[in-house]
Amino acid sequence: MENFIGIGIVVVIVGFVVYQSFIKKDDVVESKPAPAPAPAPAPKAPAKPKVPTAAELNKKTKAELELLARENGVELDLRKKKADLVKEARASFK
Repeated sequence: MENFIGIGIVVVIVGFVVYQSFIKKDDVVESKPAPAPAPAPAPKAPAKPKVPTAAELNKKTKAELELLARENGVELDLRKKKADLVKEARASFK
């Protein structure tokens, strides 16, 4: 029984020495807060769409004119003449 107590004391002393030699208090790494992320760039103002000329619009079909005007929030009636659709499509850009 006395041997077990002696062995226990030796194990505790060896453990303490090993702990002190391998784990130093100077080795403790302090965590630093992460750097703040860079602010997002300000969104650019949407570029104004280029207003196509009447000649450019006349080269398009009625369906293309409708799609172009629809992108600008205007619904065209394809039953109208192409010249009227060109005027309405051109007006949708302004």
